[in-house]
Amino acid sequence: MSRGVAAPAALLAAVLTVTACAGLPAVEPPPPPPGVGPDLPGPGLLARGGVEQVYVTGATPGATVRLEDRGGAQPTSAEVVADRLGSAVFRKLVQGATYRVTDGATGTGNDVRVLTADDHPPADFYRRTRLQEGLNYLPTRDGTTLAVVVRPPVGRSLSDGPFPTLIEYSGYSVGAPQDPVAEKVAGLLDPARPGDPLAPGSETFVGGVVARLAGYAVVSVQLRGSGCSGGEADLFDLPSALDGYDAVEGVAAQDWVLGGRVGMIGISFSGYSQLPTAGMRPPHLAALVPLSYLGRVWDVGRPGGIFNTGFAESWLAERVAAARPAPDPGALAYANALVGTDERCRRNQELRLQTRDGNGIFRDTVLNTEDYERRNFEQWYDRIDVPVFGSLQFQDEQTSSYAMVHADRLLRADPRAKLHLSSGEHTDSVSPDTLVDIFQFLDIYVAGRSPEPKLGLYLTQSLIFGRDAAPLPFPDLWGLDLDTARARWEARPTVTVGMERARGESEGASGTRWRFTSASFPAPDATLVTRYLGPGGALATTAPAVSGETAYRSDPSARPASSLPVWSSPPDGTAVGFVSEPFATDTVLAGPIAADLWLASTATDTDVQVTVTEVRADGREQFVTTGVHRASFRTVRPGATPTDDAVRPDIDFTDQRPLAPGLNRVRVQVLPAAWALRAGSRLRVVVGPVGGERTAWRYDSVDRSDPPTNSIGHGGTVASSVSYLTVPVTPPPGDAPCPTRGQPCRDYRALPNGG
Repeated sequence: MSRGVAAPAALLAAVLTVTACAGLPAVEPPPPPPGVGPDLPGPGLLARGGVEQVYVTGATPGATVRLEDRGGAQPTSAEVVADRLGSAVFRKLVQGATYRVTDGATGTGNDVRVLTADDHPPADFYRRTRLQEGLNYLPTRDGTTLAVVVRPPVGRSLSDGPFPTLIEYSGYSVGAPQDPVAEKVAGLLDPARPGDPLAPGSETFVGGVVARLAGYAVVSVQLRGSGCSGGEADLFDLPSALDGYDAVEGVAAQDWVLGGRVGMIGISFSGYSQLPTAGMRPPHLAALVPLSYLGRVWDVGRPGGIFNTGFAESWLAERVAAARPAPDPGALAYANALVGTDERCRRNQELRLQTRDGNGIFRDTVLNTEDYERRNFEQWYDRIDVPVFGSLQFQDEQTSSYAMVHADRLLRADPRAKLHLSSGEHTDSVSPDTLVDIFQFLDIYVAGRSPEPKLGLYLTQSLIFGRDAAPLPFPDLWGLDLDTARARWEARPTVTVGMERARGESEGASGTRWRFTSASFPAPDATLVTRYLGPGGALATTAPAVSGETAYRSDPSARPASSLPVWSSPPDGTAVGFVSEPFATDTVLAGPIAADLWLASTATDTDVQVTVTEVRADGREQFVTTGVHRASFRTVRPGATPTDDAVRPDIDFTDQRPLAPGLNRVRVQVLPAAWALRAGSRLRVVVGPVGGERTAWRYDSVDRSDPPTNSIGHGGTVASSVSYLTVPVTPPPGDAPCPTRGQPCRDYRALPNGG
């Protein structure tokens, strides 16, 4: 199907209706669903051991629950007050230790052993779990049960199996039992129809719709402490990684799973949840497809040490609200709908008042301490031992491109790893550029077959991506035997970089205009370039000989906090700009970027933003990337190479010190980018207060209440600079579209300092 020739909505609806109605009826609120595990606890105190945790239910509400060690491993005891549901949680306990837990009101209690991270259940534990189509409850090693929904390929039933099978694992409403394909069809046929509370939202689209159209069975696993899953939510802590292990092993043991091995797929939440799961090395995990994932949670929650009051704060608040015991206005809609009829779902709400406040963790906790390191997904990279196909976007408005800073670590973890990087926003990880390769990869490593065309995807691509999206390419490995296909896949370059993504006239992802490939990211043949900030707003290849300073007022409120609806220019006096001479030849930037600033301030601490743009020959200015940093975090550890020192400064966020009088050296990690500067274009760097450059991120700036005057040193011994990498790649003729997805444009206006 070519661009601009879209199948009519009625035809798409008919296609989906025929396939969806072949064995996938609408789901009514079910009776207590199948699933094997511990019996529902009766009245009275029950303490269960988790990994580094003890969970208490059935205590007297308001009573003091006491925990004492039984083996001397932890000489001190602990006390907590049971919440109104009679629940309590003790955290950060010694792995393998045994404790006595007592209800202070009744004196009843029991001994409990805390699990270790390698207390993996025997294979028989997983074989006892039988999962049927629809909503099930899957037991985990600590007695918590997870809501999981089994969905066969579109138009098939489990009895038609075995099927290649994928898991999506998320804290969104993936456990909602209604079929998302049936819900999509119903919405097409009756756009005014209210949404079904038992249907998942768009968060299951990749797994619940796209993968099933490609012939895969999908099991949607609800994160503990959300929806109808048991337990309490402590986002991204160790128990959720081990739950992922148990989900992989429990699903792989089903007789309808082809080959007894499963893959994982998902975007965003169900993308980065794959990394700690794979790091636990479940033996029956076959492959990963993490899309729009993040590397370190604080890169979104506290970028550069500054709390993100935009996307991060609202997202964390939603997670806490969604974890409240249903029924509750903030809880997931399907849990609210089921707690009255589903006893397991109802009892799985018992620990919900013990959910930790994610905003409290990320706003108030000192950076790089244990609470942060436990939520560093990069720590799992070196432990992943299965093939990985990942996709990230340079202008991702939610999780950002910070994960690209250390993307090479994930690539080194397995030589079969492939990474697709591109211009574009959060949802563009599933695009015409990636979709065919995703399923060629999954066919080889999960289905164990030679890649084949996915008719369901070609018939519905306009529905998936929008009417003006690029057509899906044909699988280039089709027709080869499996061994040949695998060899050719593994011989491909490790990294593909897609450039200049069209905005698109309708919702959905579009294709990139051109691409290049590389053995790594950054590319091994990349050249380090450093440009120096100078007087008169110059951005030069050599540092000025004489030292000087340029001042601005760091007032975040002087400019809109967001780049929507209009990407504004900084008001005069609130930022300083530095612009290069026109490039003589086309130049392609690709890799991490960092600024090395000499900064003085009238305050003892200040926040700084560095923005990189292209000033085009036509007089338009186009956004490329940006980065923010709190100046009191100035300690930088030595890098492995001079290039690492220049573009990937290893900033120590445990060391925070007030600014000294005069100029201080401050390093800023700018978000990685890839962009082609055509001959005649100029590179611009703007330094100023935080905000105004991104659509969804906002910052709790220390400058807001009393804006200081900041100065940037340049030249001599205080030569501020920006370093980036270029690659020997030639872009196609003609300028990039202006704007592209995630890259707004405006008329170039020089700032008063000349740049």
